[in-house]
Amino acid sequence: MNGSVWNDYSTYRVQKTIRRPVTVTGIGLHSGQSTRLQILPAETGHGIVFEKIGSRKKFELGAHFKNVVSTSLATSLSIAGEPDSGVATVEHLMSAFYALGITNARVIVEGNEVPILDGSARPFVEAILDAALELQAMTAPSIRVIKPIRIFQEGVVCELLPRDNLRLTTSIDFDHPAIGAQTFALELTPQSFIDEVSSSRTFGFMKDVDALRARNLAQGASLDNVLAFDEKGIVNQEGARFADECVRHKLLDALGDLALAGARIQGELVSFRGGHSIHIKLLQEVAKMKGSWEWVEAEPVMPTWQPESAEQAYLISR
Repeated sequence: MNGSVWNDYSTYRVQKTIRRPVTVTGIGLHSGQSTRLQILPAETGHGIVFEKIGSRKKFELGAHFKNVVSTSLATSLSIAGEPDSGVATVEHLMSAFYALGITNARVIVEGNEVPILDGSARPFVEAILDAALELQAMTAPSIRVIKPIRIFQEGVVCELLPRDNLRLTTSIDFDHPAIGAQTFALELTPQSFIDEVSSSRTFGFMKDVDALRARNLAQGASLDNVLAFDEKGIVNQEGARFADECVRHKLLDALGDLALAGARIQGELVSFRGGHSIHIKLLQEVAKMKGSWEWVEAEPVMPTWQPESAEQAYLISR
């Protein structure tokens, strides 16, 4: 996509769904099993809800941090006491929903894991845009951060700071000659996410593959969906999509985890050596520290935002 599409944060203030159903299929990064995902429109106020097709019945699972059951190399949801209800590796899809402003959708999952596709959020972005967006006549509720909320965990720091619009800053530090210390910051708009972050892939190290597979992880990992490193550098023949692709993907993951807050975030996330575990713990801390934020209710609105280019009008209204 070319041009300045959705470079205005105000597009997030209106609830949105998709106009037409879309289907995505692929394998799970960790399970290696095939998954079929259907994304369907949903009414105002519905939220993002996964509908898991289990072996005995269908489960409805809200995309909320209270339903997170695992953060081991991915963020996974489940209903307590219902092991068949689990949906693993939701973060790439959730980052696409949040970045594009999708607040309401039904996600029917036939399988145990959201498909990894090419290892980034870009295929989900393209599928959602292909389905087109539907503006709805309510604002989106939000959490407005008014005091810093900070947590520490074994050399990892993660915090939310007051700010009008969502900004994310992530830093990583890997003892590897092709990675090292990297920092990336993003003022979140749909266009900035599409251009700067959405195509960054999950990454990993060849030396860890056997140990991960012994733990029934990374069963579906390959050079088609992972930016892989050996002791010298990048293994993938095509190389990196960005010189700092690793830290950009960490930001993508962080956004996907923040999307489980239950509302949009008005604040700045700063994450140093962070990962899924501390991001979810930060959301849990937010729930406890009610004096550090304000809840902004949804309210009726006649959407006044208009597309600013022919391309944007096409994506929204077709």
